[in-house]
Amino acid sequence: MRTFHYGEYINIEIGQEVTVARCGSGIGTFGEPATLTRTTKQHLVFTTKSGKTVKCPIDNMSLTVGKANQAGYFIITKKFEDVENIIHSSVMF
Repeated sequence: MRTFHYGEYINIEIGQEVTVARCGSGIGTFGEPATLTRTTKQHLVFTTKSGKTVKCPIDNMSLTVGKANQAGYFIITKKFEDVENIIHSSVMF
């Protein structure tokens, strides 16, 4: 399916691995791997390695909703191993 992600339209599929992250103080970025597990009428639903659920609007992956948004998490389309200078930390909210 096509969705908007930080200035461009991308294709994403069920089972695709992404990274859920948040910025820390200074230059640190904290996050963990996640997988697109399902879609609903309104959301893309990602499940992190630690079992947390992170949702974003189906038409805009640049935003997260709910507790993930309140905690400052965002979604990166790169696999966790490919993200430079990221510190592994379970999603907490």
